[in-house]
Amino acid sequence: MVGTVGADSYGAQLRNNLSAHGVDVSGVDVRDGLKTGIALIVVDKPSGENRIILSPEANHALHAKDFKTGGLTQKLGKVDLLIMQLEIPLETVLAALAAARKEGVSVLLNPAPAQRLLDAAYDGLAHLVVNETEAAMLGGVDVSVLDTSSGCESVARWFVEKGVRNVIITLGGRGVYFMNGGSSGKRGLVPAEKAKVVDTTAAGDTFVGQYALDVVVDGEAFDIEAAVRKANKAAAKTVERVGAQDSIPWRDELVGL
Repeated sequence: MVGTVGADSYGAQLRNNLSAHGVDVSGVDVRDGLKTGIALIVVDKPSGENRIILSPEANHALHAKDFKTGGLTQKLGKVDLLIMQLEIPLETVLAALAAARKEGVSVLLNPAPAQRLLDAAYDGLAHLVVNETEAAMLGGVDVSVLDTSSGCESVARWFVEKGVRNVIITLGGRGVYFMNGGSSGKRGLVPAEKAKVVDTTAAGDTFVGQYALDVVVDGEAFDIEAAVRKANKAAAKTVERVGAQDSIPWRDELVGL
């Protein structure tokens, strides 16, 4: 994992927790004089839906120059897939995309919190994972367009025409729409899994994690539809539990699903 935290108790807690679960945190810098980014999550108990109030703090100390000089660019040559979101400066994201493209590293972008992107961000992007609100904002359409499968298809195709190879649009209780812009040309809507929704926090993160695992493990045999179905089931497990990191299922919990 690459990022920055403050020299405070939150930063130490985050690094220690990741390390205890086998994550290499040597790329997570500790910056003196900065506070670790935090998020306040408010959950509506009747529906399980959440709202997140983000304070980026040290997240914004990861700069574009870190991917243009020093050791971070070299790290990209050693990974199978680079996963990014937009809780770091957009300029940094674009610099990392460029570095990954130069090193031949595939990228999965989950552009949240959503903001409009330059066309260059989509060019050659292997995987784009968005929810319906993000898809509408990035695609420049009203979110109601995504109420139908044909609307989802038109928005997904817009991304494909910009250069994205695989587009995933999560639709909450309606399921997930997917489209492959490559040789398979697979597309369609995978219905939502049945679940007793307690807390939707981390459902999207779980989806991305399971999907990314299939991308890396399956390699050239990767099947977008199969990956979406497995990721959907993993996310359904998450929403049945309270919390963020603690609600994410272990891989062995998904065997046989």
